[in-house]
Amino acid sequence: MTVGRLSPRHLVALVCAAQVLVQIGAFFWPALLPGLSARWDLTNSEAGWITAIFYAAYMLSVPVLVTLTDRIDTKLVYLAGVALTVAGHVLFGLFADGFWSALACRALAGIGWAGTYMTGLKLLADEVDAKLMSRATAGHAASIGISGALSFGCAGLISDVAGWRAAFVAALSGKQVAVIKDFRQQPQEKVAA
Repeated sequence: MTVGRLSPRHLVALVCAAQVLVQIGAFFWPALLPGLSARWDLTNSEAGWITAIFYAAYMLSVPVLVTLTDRIDTKLVYLAGVALTVAGHVLFGLFADGFWSALACRALAGIGWAGTYMTGLKLLADEVDAKLMSRATAGHAASIGISGALSFGCAGLISDVAGWRAAFVAALSGKQVAVIKDFRQQPQEKVAA
């Protein structure tokens, strides 16, 4: 029995829920692309670059950030990823006004995604036994689909009610507080049952 520590099943649920909340804003750009592309008079190539930079930044950051978890606590790398994701979405909502600013903000969000998605899997791999890990991996991957569906479902609604900038700023909606609170719990020493 462990004292003051999440059970493996609770950890899996927490990490999957955190992934859903952290990644909601990642899909706001594709959801709002037609309107923003017209507003900023973007070419199809420019719109494509803004979309692609998110994944390029993710791809280039994953090897660095996952390797970093061998030297730094995985939770800290995860929280840094959350902070970068939040910064990317909030900066997009507050300051993006065309190709270059949107490109920079989406790149920042892509780096943040690398800091949460792959390190979330590493956190699970470090803490969960092999029997539960296959379900944990499936749940973790499914959390991205759930996040995407929620993003597409609410981005347009928020944009219609409060404007497209509000949609990106709303992507942070208190999720960081919950993630930081739960992930900052320090593990306690194991005691005999």
